[in-house]
Amino acid sequence: MTGMTVAEEPRRLRADAARNRQSLIDAAQRLFAARGLSVTLDDIAAAAGVNVATAYRHFANKHELAAAYIQQQIDTAIAIADESAEVEDPWVGLTQFFRRTLDLMIANRGLHDVFMPGLGSEWFVRLEERIRPVLSGLLARCQRAGAVRADLEQADIGVVVQMLAAVSDIPSPDPNALVGRYLALVLAGLRPATERLPGSPPSEEELRAAHTAIPARPHRT
Repeated sequence: MTGMTVAEEPRRLRADAARNRQSLIDAAQRLFAARGLSVTLDDIAAAAGVNVATAYRHFANKHELAAAYIQQQIDTAIAIADESAEVEDPWVGLTQFFRRTLDLMIANRGLHDVFMPGLGSEWFVRLEERIRPVLSGLLARCQRAGAVRADLEQADIGVVVQMLAAVSDIPSPDPNALVGRYLALVLAGLRPATERLPGSPPSEEELRAAHTAIPARPHRT
């Protein structure tokens, strides 16, 4: 039996490096979904079964691994908004938007962190810019149909999503049911009413400032 040739050795090393890189990517996807954006590159390396030095040879920091994951989740959230806006009954579309978005956030802690102040602030800005016109159109349709209160504004919808996302941080054996309870309460409050809402929703600048200035709250692991 002959030994490994000089040509075979680099190929084997490249194959090992490719496997390690993919293992890191797969582990990052699992951890970001399960635990959110607070995981470290050390956490990802441990979950991938490689040493930290190997992880840093492939990625400078966790943000390089997070980018593809978050972009995928944002694309899914945008698709949910687009599909909801196309539902013939605008009220059904609005309720579908809330329910599907919240389900996605519960299943993917990384997306939850994008909506909440702190770790995902730069991604929140990207998401908000893309989703704002879609939700504005859906809200306008709801108001023309008399399905929601006339003083509701597009910014209110984003705040409601953040409020309900915070509910999913409450320890519960069934977080979907818990969020569903408070979603039902919120939806009832969106219906037309004779009394006007007090105050006004936060501006785009205020929302963005909140995301960059307030650290993210710890969540369940």
